[in-house]
Order: sequence, then C-alpha cells, then structure tokens
Amino acid sequence: MDPLAAYAFRVFLGELEFGFSRISGLGRESEPVIYQEGGLNDRVHVLRGPVKNCGVLRMERGAYAGESFPFYLAGERLSQPVRIEVRPPGGVRLPGKIWTLTGLAVKKWEAGELDAMQDTILIDRFELDYESLYVSDI
Repeated sequence: MDPLAAYAFRVFLGELEFGFSRISGLGRESEPVIYQEGGLNDRVHVLRGPVKNCGVLRMERGAYAGESFPFYLAGERLSQPVRIEVRPPGGVRLPGKIWTLTGLAVKKWEAGELDAMQDTILIDRFELDYESLYVSDI
C-alpha cells in the first residue's frame, strides 16, 4: 500500500522521499524597469526586468515521533536540491510537473499549537529559502 496515496505530489531531498500536506511559495517574479524618453516627456517605456528565482518555500505536514528529519535544522544549508513532483490524476506513476529548488537553507521550523482540549494532529511548519527554481514538464 502506498503510504502517500492521498497526496498528489511528492517531495524528495536527494534520494529521500517525504510527504507533506501543503506546499506554497513556488514561483518566479520580475520587476519591470520603467524608462522615460528624453525630449518627449509624454512617452514611458515599460521594459522587462531581471527574473528573481529566489523565494521562500513553505511546507506543512503532520509531526511524526522518533523521525530524523533534515528540515528541523533551522539555520542550516541543505547540500542537496529539493525536488517536488506532481503526478497526473488517475494514479499514473509518472510525474506531470517537476519543480527543482537549489541553494536551500532552512529558515524556520515551527510546531503547531499544542491544545489538550482539541483532538487534532500536531502540524510541523517549515520555511526554506531557495536561490534557484527550475520547472520542467514530463
């Protein structure tokens, strides 16, 4: 039985595979460069600026007892890239899209709220800074 069957995506750090319930922060951004013509001051040109590949990856998952987990090491750099694979619907094993993040550093780890009056799962939240993001289709 696949322990990650409920997930439509999988997360790899090198050869290690991890399950997460939520991931956000995947993206690229570009700030436009505004150039105003000299002489004719009624003309403004909006030019494409450099693409920023860096960002913050946010991930959430249920806490597991007794597990060695590399994302708990806040302040540490990860030597291997993180790869996120999204499978197409229908249980096909091949990924539909892959995001590869490099230059990773664990920015923050936070445990969810501990409340003895609630019957809920303890959630671990992680934030990782990344330098580069590559997107590929399969």
